[in-house]
Amino acid sequence: MDCGGAMPYLGKDDYERMLGLAVGVLESRQPETVWQLVAHELLRALDGTVLLMKDEEWTPSSGTVDAWLRDAPAPVEPVGRTAGFVRSGYPFATHYGIHTDREPRTAAQLVGDHAWRNSETASALRESYGTRHMLGLPLPDRDGAVRGFIVHRAGPDFDAQDLLYAARVQPLLSAAAAQCRLLARRRPAGVPAPPPGAPDAAGLTPRETAVLLTLAEGLPATAMARRLGVSVRTVHKHLQNLYRKLHTADRLGTVLRAQELGLLPRSQPPAAATPSR
Repeated sequence: MDCGGAMPYLGKDDYERMLGLAVGVLESRQPETVWQLVAHELLRALDGTVLLMKDEEWTPSSGTVDAWLRDAPAPVEPVGRTAGFVRSGYPFATHYGIHTDREPRTAAQLVGDHAWRNSETASALRESYGTRHMLGLPLPDRDGAVRGFIVHRAGPDFDAQDLLYAARVQPLLSAAAAQCRLLARRRPAGVPAPPPGAPDAAGLTPRETAVLLTLAEGLPATAMARRLGVSVRTVHKHLQNLYRKLHTADRLGTVLRAQELGLLPRSQPPAAATPSR
């Protein structure tokens, strides 16, 4: 991988695409849509052929690994000989499992170009996907588990520009994962995903629903803003909209009213008494 030459930088278009992805994530009503947006953006921005995603601990024996092909509408799970190598996550799972850093790295960076090209994993991936290089893009550590994305590329190896983009997009990917967890908790057990564009109960927008879910956790406005990747001012705007639409006057009353309407599970404690700071 050639990291020499001029200092890499991201242009206006790169940040505009990230902003567009952030907006799309916030407006999504279901986890499946969030990951579709993320997969398409990473594959396009990093000129990838295949994106492997695992939002669970990256171990060979547990969890699902989704493989997104470029321009495909939905992921597929790797099968056959390739599946075992994909699930092992070599060399990323081992590296990030031992070390605390979560910087994006290429396979060649971690084990050397020669060792990577001659590994069984590289051979299996060339046979299945026609790819030659991999970039690991881990999610921040929540509980000691290794989880995240691996981008496969058929062309030249990832360069310094690609690594810079990967580092800049990491916080957004972390926020997307958090949004997916919120949406998954919001969906009642056994209820299928709603079709795109379906109206939400009480007329709430997807962003207002996301704010409501964080509100129920008792987070102050500053923490809600960080969680959702928006400004504190935007959080307060959505809070005012929630009060108006649910006919409430404060945070605790809003959570209780949302539970009455079925917008939040009744088993969820009304922890929204934290001052809105």
